[in-house]
Amino acid sequence: MKKVLIFLALPLLFMAESCSKFTEGYGESPNNPTVATPPLILSAAELGLYSTYTGTLARISATLTQQTGGVQYQMLEIDKYQLLSTGNTNDWNNLYNNIVQPANDLIENYGATNEQYAAVMKIMKAMALGVATDIWGDVPATEAGLGNITGNTTPKFDTQESIYAYIQTLLSEAITTLNATDGTNNYTIGSDDFIFGGDLTKWVNTAHILQARFANRLSKGDATGSATTALGYLSSVTDAGDAMAVYGTVTAEQNQWNAFNTDRANYIKMGKFLVDMMQTDSDPRLPYYAAETVDGTYVGAAPSSEDLAASNVGDYIAGAGAPIPLVTYSEALFIKADASFRLGNLGDAATYYNQAVIKAVTQVTGSAPDATYIAAHASATAATITEEQIATQKYIALFTQIETWAEWRRTGYPTLTPNADNVTGTDAIPRRLPTVNDELLYNKANAVNVTDIFAKVWWDAL
Repeated sequence: MKKVLIFLALPLLFMAESCSKFTEGYGESPNNPTVATPPLILSAAELGLYSTYTGTLARISATLTQQTGGVQYQMLEIDKYQLLSTGNTNDWNNLYNNIVQPANDLIENYGATNEQYAAVMKIMKAMALGVATDIWGDVPATEAGLGNITGNTTPKFDTQESIYAYIQTLLSEAITTLNATDGTNNYTIGSDDFIFGGDLTKWVNTAHILQARFANRLSKGDATGSATTALGYLSSVTDAGDAMAVYGTVTAEQNQWNAFNTDRANYIKMGKFLVDMMQTDSDPRLPYYAAETVDGTYVGAAPSSEDLAASNVGDYIAGAGAPIPLVTYSEALFIKADASFRLGNLGDAATYYNQAVIKAVTQVTGSAPDATYIAAHASATAATITEEQIATQKYIALFTQIETWAEWRRTGYPTLTPNADNVTGTDAIPRRLPTVNDELLYNKANAVNVTDIFAKVWWDAL
């Protein structure tokens, strides 16, 4: 009887062991992993980058530079320069919590064994800090997002001058790593990289363009030096592929301009200044940038007009699955034109300018502009090229990008008329956002409290 019992028990023992293996990890959802890996961190950080570059901060930048017009509710407030310290807490938190902190965590915890991932995250960290400092001035940088590593949850505010140097260091380190033929990489970057699908050559190209972007930004203080440095960074840049925020067409994957226009219809429209300019120039990009009104025309909303009948932002930017530019080759060509002009190399400036305009139009429409448009807007010579031409065409090419606001502050072009009906009573366009209230509350020992939205940031005041 004992033998029978033993034989009967053996299958139960094997079943118990089998069930144990089968149910191991049963309480862990595959959609909610408990361990962050480099691929997961990279993907999440890229989504944070998308949110920064194509969300609220982009809408603010486009509205203040009159590419778009805020006609209702919070967008009308922005149109009227009602920019409050409580208004952009989510954008600040997204920058630091969803890009900078994950970058630091990956670099610290996985960087030694996944050098390429760490390098790409340094590029994205540089992009995030670039936006933060261009919009707010002095911000946390070298100590930011290190709470999980050092325990410091109240980072110091670095000066913008030092942040610009830090950004260049991050980009240089990333380029060196990505260009190396050796190195340790336990994971291979692939489909988890939504921007380039693991193409590291394109990441290097993008990093060089970013280096040139930030070097060129310093033209007010050092016109020739910044130009020479920017051109040096662009010496090896090619048309390898633009960095784009890519989206799907299902509801949860739609881009933020489309989602905003769907959820908050008629809050934001095309701006009268840009639409009028493009109509005057017979710009072939207008039907892509702007949607037709009910009567089949293109109309922009003037500041404070509350014109609900004006054109919506078009499908090039606001289509459900439309990719949105982050860093492009056309921008690199405009920087080359700008830098060459400052160095007095007017023939080069004209050549790069013509190439930039044609590339920018082609990027939007899918084909080069016709001969008439080229003759009018992409046939500059050493005798005709001007700084205003370069800056104005770049303004059009950077449609809805945060970079537009920075470039307008740097160059003063195109010439914009401030909204006379603004809430500040000042005949000027804001040049920054005020320090976010959360920093004043929870990091008050370090926060640099700026309330004047017309005060220039460091590079703007050079």
